[in-house]
Formats: sequence, C-alpha cells, structure tokens
Amino acid sequence: MFLIPGSNSRALAEKISSLSNVPMAKASLKKFPDGENYIRIDSDLSGRDVFLVASMFPDQNSSLMEFLFLADACRDCGAKKITAIIPYFAYGRQDKQFQKGEALSLKTLAGLFKAVGIQKIITLESHFHRKPENFDFFGIPATNISAGKALLEDIRKNICTDYMVIGPDIESGKTVEFATGKKTVFEKVKICPECKKPAIDCKCGGERKRYEVKELKSEADFRGKNVVILDDMIASGSTMIKAAEKVRAQGAKKVICAATHGLFIGNSLKVLQEKSDYLIVTDTIETPVSAISVADLIAEEIKQK
Repeated sequence: MFLIPGSNSRALAEKISSLSNVPMAKASLKKFPDGENYIRIDSDLSGRDVFLVASMFPDQNSSLMEFLFLADACRDCGAKKITAIIPYFAYGRQDKQFQKGEALSLKTLAGLFKAVGIQKIITLESHFHRKPENFDFFGIPATNISAGKALLEDIRKNICTDYMVIGPDIESGKTVEFATGKKTVFEKVKICPECKKPAIDCKCGGERKRYEVKELKSEADFRGKNVVILDDMIASGSTMIKAAEKVRAQGAKKVICAATHGLFIGNSLKVLQEKSDYLIVTDTIETPVSAISVADLIAEEIKQK
C-alpha cells in the first residue's frame, strides 16, 4: 500500500502515514507558470493499493483537477485499487437539482472519479451525506466520518469539562446528534428581503426564494454555562456568528465555536475570534485554529480495509 498527498494535504497525509504504517509514495506536484498542474509519480505502484489524500480547499477547481490527474497517473502506473481520502469534499452543496436547469455537480464529480479509476471514497463530515456511515456515492462505495466527538473530547481535555452543546441550525443536527446523542439546535427565523414578512407568510414569487435569517431561536437556557456551538463546517461564518452572539447575549459563561471544516471566507475567522472565547476546527483544512487532527480517524478507517 502507498499513500499519496495532494498539495493541500501534505501535513495531514504524513500524520496518517505514521499512524497507519502506510508509506508515502514519491510524487512530484507542481504548477506551470500559467497555473496548470503538473503531476509525476516516482514510485512503483504496480499491483499496490493506493490512498490519495486530497482536501479540496482552498482553490477548489485547481485542487479537483490535481486530484483527477493524480488518480489517473496512479492508474497508469498500475495501481490495483485507488481509494480517495477527501478530508474536505468540494461541491458538496450541489447534491440535488434545486431549480430547473441546474448542474448536478456531485453526479458530475462521481462520473469523473469513475473515469480515473476511483473505487472507494473516505470523507469527513460530508455536506451531502451527513450521517457517519457507509453509503453509495452515485455508484462508488463511500464512507463518511464525523469528527464531532473528537472536537468535544479536545474541548473537555483542554478548555472545560462542563459544557452544553448546540448546533447553529437544523442542518447541524446530525453532527450534534452523533457527538452527543441529542439533536439540540437553533431554529432559524427567516424573513423575505422584499416584503419583510416571515417566510411562512411570504407570498412573493420565485421558484426558490432566498430568505434572510432574522434571528435564531432556542428554548435552551445558556445563563452561566459553557456553551459549545458545533457544526460540520464554517464557511462565511454568518450562522455561527449569529449563534455566538445569541448565547453571549443570554449570559453564557464561555462561548466555544467548533467545526470540522474551517473555510473562513472573508473576515469570518477574525470576527469569530472576537465573538467567541475559543474557536476550534480540525486539520481537514489547515488554518490558524486547526487545534486537532483527523489523522487518527482516517488511519483507523484505513486499518479496517
């Protein structure tokens, strides 16, 4: 067996290699002056199982092309089986057609993965399949791993032992439920940006109306408590920021924001650091607040092969 990292996942791949005892193959990855990817495999992969470790953020499009070239090169080098380890899976929001004429991006990716020889996928906190389990990714066997328990364990060891956990929205429910056994989440109160009425009362037209989040609601009592706001990822951070403001305003003792993936679009990292007492994400994407590694979770999955 061999492990080969993409450009975004070199440090994580080294940790996985050490924990799983799967050696790193030699591969050259670079870019031409015009930004195009160059790939060369320098190890003999004949008859070997290969694990490609490739997080698809930042630079999703370039990272995706690099991943496809890597997989195809592994196949050309005689790899017996190619497993894609994708810590952060790009285009996860487009798992269905919400409006007529939309590209079903994930289905397109599945076709490309099959074309370059991907036979299995391991990913973390998938946005399109939130439950931690084995599932079918458009005909490719896939496994989704949750890092929620690992995040809470790190908080317990390094920050505080007494805390309550809540998800910032309904979509975070699966992550929270797996980590705690309870599906405690905020409910979004949405209004129409045109008529300013609540979403349920809006009569404005449009196939898929986008509503603004006016506030978050919860019956939980945050006064004097350490509160962990847990989600699968932080992108623009808008929902997490609203949740942090809400629990702070209601008298929380400590506000701890935690997520598996930290994209931190725009200035969301800075804002969340100001709004919370602690901000923690994993190393699926390398960030200044990647406090814990998912390498052990991935290594365990490899060992079960």
